[in-house]
Amino acid sequence: MRRWFKESWKRLFQRKTIFRNMVTLSLFVAVIPVIAVGFGSYWFSASVVQREVNQSNVRILNNVSSSIDSTLDRIQNNAIQMLLGTFFSSNLTELKSTNYTGFYSGISRELSALQNGNKEVSDVAIYVPDEGYLISPIYGGRRITEDKERQALQKELASEDQISWVTGPLPYLPGYHLNGVTLISKVPLLAKNPTGLLFIRIDETLFQNIMSRFISYSGELMFILNANGNLVTSSGGNSVPEGLVELIAQKRTEQRFTFTFQDTDYMVTPITSSYNKWQYINMVPVNELNAKSKGIAMITLTIIAVCLVLGILIALWGTRRVYRPIENLVAHLKGGQALDSETDEVGFVRKRWGELSSTANQLQQQLSDQLPLVREIFALQLLQGRFLHYSGDQLEGMLRRYDVPSGRENSVFVITCDPPQESGSRFQENDSDLIIFALKNIVGELLQSQEMEGIIINLLNDQVAVWLFRDPEETDDGQTEVKLFAERLRMLVSDYLRLPVTIGLSGQSERITDLPELYEEAVLSVRSRIIVGGNQVITYTGGGGTSELHYRYPLEIETHFEHSLHLGDQDEAERMLAEFAKSMSDNVQKPELIQMSYYRLLTAAIRTAYLLGLDSAQLFGEAESEDPYGQIHKISTIRELNEWFKLQMVDPIVAYVHGKQHQEHEQLIQKVVRYIEDNYHFDLSLDQCAQICGLSSHYLSKLFKKTMDVSFIEYLTKIRIEQSIELLRTTDLSVSDIAERVGYQTKNFIRVFKKHIGVTPGQYRGADNDN
Repeated sequence: MRRWFKESWKRLFQRKTIFRNMVTLSLFVAVIPVIAVGFGSYWFSASVVQREVNQSNVRILNNVSSSIDSTLDRIQNNAIQMLLGTFFSSNLTELKSTNYTGFYSGISRELSALQNGNKEVSDVAIYVPDEGYLISPIYGGRRITEDKERQALQKELASEDQISWVTGPLPYLPGYHLNGVTLISKVPLLAKNPTGLLFIRIDETLFQNIMSRFISYSGELMFILNANGNLVTSSGGNSVPEGLVELIAQKRTEQRFTFTFQDTDYMVTPITSSYNKWQYINMVPVNELNAKSKGIAMITLTIIAVCLVLGILIALWGTRRVYRPIENLVAHLKGGQALDSETDEVGFVRKRWGELSSTANQLQQQLSDQLPLVREIFALQLLQGRFLHYSGDQLEGMLRRYDVPSGRENSVFVITCDPPQESGSRFQENDSDLIIFALKNIVGELLQSQEMEGIIINLLNDQVAVWLFRDPEETDDGQTEVKLFAERLRMLVSDYLRLPVTIGLSGQSERITDLPELYEEAVLSVRSRIIVGGNQVITYTGGGGTSELHYRYPLEIETHFEHSLHLGDQDEAERMLAEFAKSMSDNVQKPELIQMSYYRLLTAAIRTAYLLGLDSAQLFGEAESEDPYGQIHKISTIRELNEWFKLQMVDPIVAYVHGKQHQEHEQLIQKVVRYIEDNYHFDLSLDQCAQICGLSSHYLSKLFKKTMDVSFIEYLTKIRIEQSIELLRTTDLSVSDIAERVGYQTKNFIRVFKKHIGVTPGQYRGADNDN
């Protein structure tokens, strides 16, 4: 294994090869995009995460601000509502003087109701300055005795603010020495000479609880400052980090920025409440924010590593697969030669290409030497109709390939040497190849001497064909010139070979696609020597149509005959047989051609029967004596042939088709009958049933009448009348109900019933009851 690996490494990487270059390029193409995409996706993901985190911090602060602002706003509105209520809107001074106890009990009641309705409030109190009482539902009534405290309260009472929020402790009020927020309002509200002060106390813990619900990161700090920049509360100590407020003021336009506090970098996000201008500050450690980015980095690095490994493996595997054809090509071209260590595969292929090009040139020269034989083979296939399926452009390309001019006037003649009638011939019976060779040489020399163009073709049946192509503008009577050439050739060959020579000459055509027909004409002309005699030039006339030379099988009659059998049209099939017989009588005089044509027609009929599902055993039986071709061979007249076809082919096939059609029609009509019997009580129509059967309404009407011996509407009426009679006999339904149940309106039902039964439905029921 170690030795194999060492040899492979030496073969692939120490020697100059395309594989090494392909591997290097593949690795470069595989690694660089993976690294670029990996780091790009990391940077993009990290930026998206960072942006989401920043937006999340802003949303958190907004939620904290919204929660605190809504709480303060609700408490303030409830306090205003209480102060504008009936009790505090009355003359409190008069109430106090007239009903001292009611005055203080009313205050306690209102304060208790306010505190009970606002669970966030830790204490509610009213200070009555003339007696120095501080009344609270929690602490009860207390008298303020200290002059310092009374002076502070009197100063607050003399201030211009009707209602305000105060942050921090209130040392001049007992129980208000802790940090918190207090609402101070004049009582009554908007009075020139207020009679007291309202204090609503909210402890710091409320704000801290709200902030704690929104803290997501370890080490995260949150501060709330009032409009004067004083600390309201925080989640991280009793003071704001030094320099933070000033930095926020400097970076007022920035939504977030970094700040270092206690050797830790924080991402600071400040917002200002539009309600009371309080400032909410969120500080999240940067390393906590980057934790997700680090996770993304680790995932990205893992994915990059996996993709790199897979990319390298796939690159090596794919390069090996791509290189394999090159390796196979080099191995195929190497032929035992050793590769030069300084030359890669391209250099070796270039070298071998030069050697192969030299060999190809030699082969091309051999092909040029064999071109006459190749042209001869091409011409033979063209005469035999092998290229009739080619398009015009394809055929033109074939002509150019074999150096055959197009757009010429074409003619064909076939040369055959008959056996000698007397002694003196130069050749024996087994010298046919030598005779063909001599014929081709004589024709070639004569073509060259007459300055005519053509291809000499060995037909491989002891005959030679000559395909002449001439410029139609060179002579006015090309046919005469070709005939003179053929006669001169016949005499020359006959004199040299001392054999009777017959030449069959075709007509002329400028279309290359007519060559098979011209060849057939020439062959038929040669065959006609049995009738007109040999040792001459026989020209195809194509005249009156009474000669076998002009015979053409009536394919259109055969096609029409097959179509008639498919449809089961007896009359049309017999008419086509008569037309076929007439075509034979008018155009063919030889019995063998007539029998050959009827053989072909029989084959078409048997094929049609097979396609219809009727095999030959059902037509002719299993015995060998029932061979249809043998039977035709024994028949001597066309009339008898037609009678045999009618009895053996037309009648059984038509009967089979009619049977299948009748069965299908019965199934369709039974489907319609079942539909009528199930739905007679609806408004049925012939068009509905025709649509269900997939037929036209006219055809269904004829088919229904033919199968059921009644029309569609007559059968529907019959079913409805029978059902109505059954209902009249077995139920007490009214005539109108019965009419509706059988699909009639009452008036039409009575008229149709009377027409078919002779009495009205009521009369029929009465007579039936009497019986």
